[in-house]
Amino acid sequence: MKLWMNGTFYMMNKPGQTVTRVLTDKGKIIALEEQAAAMAQEWGAERIDLHGGIVFPGFVDSHLHLLWYGQALDRLNLYGYSTKKACMEAITERAAQLKDGEWLFVEGYDDNNLSDSSQLLTRRDLDRISDVHPILVRRIDYHTVSINTPFIKKIGLKRGQVFEGGGMIDLDGEGVPTGVLRDEASMLAIDRFPSESQKELERLIKLAVNDLWKKGLVGAHSEDLHYFNGFEGTVRAFRNTLNENYPFRAHLLVHHRELDAYLQAPEALKTSDPFVALGAMKIFYDGTVGSHTAFMTKPYAGEPHNYGLKFHEDDVFEDLVRQARAAQLPVAIHIIGDRAFEQVIRVLKKYPPLPGQKDRMIHTPWLRPHMLDAAQGMPLIFDIQPQFMSSDMPWALDVLGPTFPPLAFAWKAIQKRGFTIAGGSDAPIEVPNPFLAIHSAVTRTCNTDLNGKRYFPNEALSVFEAIALYTTGSAAACGQEEARGTIEIGKAADFTVLDQDPFSLDPADLRNISVHKTIVNERIVFEK
Repeated sequence: MKLWMNGTFYMMNKPGQTVTRVLTDKGKIIALEEQAAAMAQEWGAERIDLHGGIVFPGFVDSHLHLLWYGQALDRLNLYGYSTKKACMEAITERAAQLKDGEWLFVEGYDDNNLSDSSQLLTRRDLDRISDVHPILVRRIDYHTVSINTPFIKKIGLKRGQVFEGGGMIDLDGEGVPTGVLRDEASMLAIDRFPSESQKELERLIKLAVNDLWKKGLVGAHSEDLHYFNGFEGTVRAFRNTLNENYPFRAHLLVHHRELDAYLQAPEALKTSDPFVALGAMKIFYDGTVGSHTAFMTKPYAGEPHNYGLKFHEDDVFEDLVRQARAAQLPVAIHIIGDRAFEQVIRVLKKYPPLPGQKDRMIHTPWLRPHMLDAAQGMPLIFDIQPQFMSSDMPWALDVLGPTFPPLAFAWKAIQKRGFTIAGGSDAPIEVPNPFLAIHSAVTRTCNTDLNGKRYFPNEALSVFEAIALYTTGSAAACGQEEARGTIEIGKAADFTVLDQDPFSLDPADLRNISVHKTIVNERIVFEK
């Protein structure tokens, strides 16, 4: 039993509601204020002085890829590099350390953030680094990769080769592969890297969680179960790692290609516990604006015949939703383009989830008013990533052109329609620091001009609403409203303790807030 005292605890039920003392036992909140003090005295509770810390219900990132984030921390990562030259130098330096027969996987290339180039890397660029070692460089959005000639030879790409399905192999004017593989075609290369062992997966989970604790996160909703050591092996890696001795709350989406494995898995593996739970079936509907593959109503600027692409034909997507319903699962759908949203809504209306379930609309940055009107009243949760707006503006408007959908990153409009919104980072695509997202949601400024132009400011959230993305919003997204998300008796003893009060700061300073402590299941897992 522990009495947490001398802090300001924002309960997150409504703006401004606080308490100063919280009593916890066996991972749950059991009393508040005077009752907490009296019970602590009676039972001899351990007293923990928070020294004036600002306390919130434990923050949860509602959309990331935990194992990919572990890999991104482990590999050469080009996130934040501002020139192509610097990227090439970093890859060259790492390639020089390779032993005979080794392959190189590089993360985080962002062609939209480079001052000396706006192009993806090609085989010609990477061949200058090595014509012996296969090299793969993944774009920051995880929807495009670039590979060199040794890699092209390893996977057997041919002149004029066309990818059938939701992806593309870029060819030059003579039909020769450029080394750029988009969306599903990127898996031709990624799948050639050896699978990680169970021990390696567990190491990557710990690497990611250790970093997330430092950022104030007590849990995350993650999509990892298709890309590593099979459904069962990957779930076991999470279960072997996350528990009372290593507390972090992981809610795992089930990739649609793993549905059969999910259905055939032992019930004990699928049964939720306080630290690992399985959730909705994940489906990718389209690509991304950065890769020019988000499925749009209007064509991309300067590309009159390119409306993006959808990963599945209409009948295939409809069948996937039917399969989820037969398995009694809601769906969680990656949607970037406005046309993608419209098509998804049409199908979900046809096949609603079970009573009490809600489908998750992931991303949805580009919408038109009539599309939200069509979705009104449907059982939906919107998973938004505020940092995408700060990263994508203003280049995304240039890519889409003057016919871009008018509801851009329309968080307020979605909320006004009565939908719950939950916040995440999509790490490793963005840094999973909640305060970068909260700053983006409130200020609506871009990373290249943090104190400058506000993009579509009528869609800004209040500070309370932005923090709720990571508390009540994330709890609702995984159906845990009764157990997490607020500071109330009976809720989980998960807390994020800050060094400053976000409600008293200039919004421009929100991104500079530091985490003082992270507490999961009544245990301090990080202390500054």
